[in-house]
Amino acid sequence: MTKTIALLILGVSTIMAANNTKIYGAKCGECHGMDGKDTSIAGKAIAGGTGALAKLTGYKNGTYGGAQKEIMQGNVASLSDEELKAVAEYVDGLK
Repeated sequence: MTKTIALLILGVSTIMAANNTKIYGAKCGECHGMDGKDTSIAGKAIAGGTGALAKLTGYKNGTYGGAQKEIMQGNVASLSDEELKAVAEYVDGLK
């Protein structure tokens, strides 16, 4: 029974990780690179950073951001709270 539960949790975690990558790739990867280290378009690498959820939420609400604020706000405007969390988990995991 515990083996079944562990496999179920592993399967759900794998699906969630794939979803995080998919959303990040669609919304962020072009400017930040899939590894979060590209600076050619965004001007800033995001790999190794922290607090992505607060930043993303701030961009969505218009309470956070600098030179790229409008671009970022447009990119995250359509994301749900769950999708913001998924992207933040992906970003916070980049090294």
